[in-house]
Amino acid sequence: MSSHYFSNTLKIDSGLSSTDKQVVLMDASRINISSLPIERLLSEFELSVLTKRKMPAAKQEYIATRLVLKYLLKRSNPLLKNTPLCAISSQFDDVDNKLKLHSPLSEPIWACLSHSRGFIGAALNPEQDQFGFDIEHCSKTRPFVKLAKHFYDRNEVNLISGFSDINEQAGCFFRIWTLKEALAKATSQPIAKLLSPNVFTEIEKHNLTASSNTLNDFDISVVAQKSTDWQCSFINFNDLCRDLAF
Repeated sequence: MSSHYFSNTLKIDSGLSSTDKQVVLMDASRINISSLPIERLLSEFELSVLTKRKMPAAKQEYIATRLVLKYLLKRSNPLLKNTPLCAISSQFDDVDNKLKLHSPLSEPIWACLSHSRGFIGAALNPEQDQFGFDIEHCSKTRPFVKLAKHFYDRNEVNLISGFSDINEQAGCFFRIWTLKEALAKATSQPIAKLLSPNVFTEIEKHNLTASSNTLNDFDISVVAQKSTDWQCSFINFNDLCRDLAF
């Protein structure tokens, strides 16, 4: 039942695609924050959040995810072409349990983010589909079977413990993890509620579909409504800066 969830079916392209259903990926680890005109890029609310981020990597990831969202919004709405980036703001809505992107000329738009070890992803969800994605760095140093026994469903534990090779155990553990995180975002549930249930059963119970892939040392999963075709695209930070004209 679970074998197809381990097939790497998620399409990952270099360069942006024409589809609106895309997760944009970026390496944020080399962003030079000190060289950026932060006050022109982030809203007052976002600036207040950024000041609470103490680690440089957390600041890099926060800036990168917000700029990608604003880039996608401007790309999808020509009326926002001349809107200053600082006039567009992202804020989590506790009522809907969704991140929303606010702008002067449109209703708030649902958005989804993920980041891990300097690698970030961002996507807009204007149609308000059931959709979520997750990125996770696959560390090979953890006791995966022991962790799975503590958090996961028994059948998921059996899948992981069925491998003797640590790399295969890691791949299985993190594929299950990214699926759970993506499902949590798609269904607006806290991840704590989805750790112990079998994720494959839960995806099918909600009539959702999943696609995943691995990239270098990262695992990426997308969970969405059926008959939707989400894919991933890369964008370089320097190209993003050029396109946003700052």
